[in-house]
Amino acid sequence: MEIRRANPNDILGIEKIEELSFGDPWDRKTISGYVCSEDGMCFVATDGGEVIAYVIGRIIAPEGEIYRIATHPDRRGRGVGFRLISYSLKTERGRGLETTFLEVRSRNLPAISLYKAYGFEVVGRRSGYYKDPADDAIVMMLGK
Repeated sequence: MEIRRANPNDILGIEKIEELSFGDPWDRKTISGYVCSEDGMCFVATDGGEVIAYVIGRIIAPEGEIYRIATHPDRRGRGVGFRLISYSLKTERGRGLETTFLEVRSRNLPAISLYKAYGFEVVGRRSGYYKDPADDAIVMMLGK
């Protein structure tokens, strides 16, 4: 497995995992906007050249926000997400990242456990934030 910064050649692989992972998947144009953006935080995990996981976010130093993270369903539960978060956040410290935020569905217990294992802490809740299906967002933070 290799973890690296995403590039335009990864967009189709990211889009495929989006469709398998979310009820409201991002389209190719949205994904491309982050992958190709100066302030985008976009990394992929690949195996044999195939994208198996990704993280998409944005950095406006010293803060960053993770917008999307997903692992292909066939690869979940193997620590790929943890390694992807670790690599991306350590790499982005070089661009001034100190504090990172994210939102996660309150019912997504595996993701919440992953983020807590990495050191994220719950700092808030947004009632009715998600649709399809309806759910609250748990706001989490890592850093100061």
